[in-house]
Amino acid sequence: MIRVAVVDNDKLVPAGLRALLAGTGDIRVVHAATSLTEHLAAAPEADVVLLDLRLEDGTEAAANVAALRRRGVRVLVLSVHGDRRHVRATVRAGAGGYLVKDDDAVKLTEAIRNVHDGQPALTAELMTIINDDPPELSPQEARALYLYGTGSTLAATARRMGVTIPTVRSYLTRIRSKWAAIDEPVDDVRTLIDQYQPRPDR
Repeated sequence: MIRVAVVDNDKLVPAGLRALLAGTGDIRVVHAATSLTEHLAAAPEADVVLLDLRLEDGTEAAANVAALRRRGVRVLVLSVHGDRRHVRATVRAGAGGYLVKDDDAVKLTEAIRNVHDGQPALTAELMTIINDDPPELSPQEARALYLYGTGSTLAATARRMGVTIPTVRSYLTRIRSKWAAIDEPVDDVRTLIDQYQPRPDR
């Protein structure tokens, strides 16, 4: 029996998942929580956690995946859409799979079994997203992203790069434009930092 826990903002989701999995015979939902904190406090004996990508408690999906993996639990991320940044970040953090919420019961059960067995559970479409390289940045754009994305203010980033604040802003604007050009607009470039190798400040 594969024991499944669900961590999702929507309290109706666990009921729906229980109904979908009821006929499998080898998969059972044993616990449900609306936050990772609640789930960890309950410490249910689960083999696989179905984790909502976007919880409403301010936590990051990749950090949640990493926390669950440290507990020795396998993770299958659920989302309403497949976004390159989120897919790559959660898989890098240790998620065994990523499933879009409108996938059917067959895909869900197959994904749970694959993740439980230590096999990846990713559709061909999501594999393409993961394997696609992000837009290429110039050395200065990458350095600006690294500094700003790791906590430096615009002023501090400009000072460390030896340029003006407007120049830093122009680098960040160019980065946004490059992502918009591949139909993945970005509001906050700091969310992109895991897409690129770090550029140490020298």
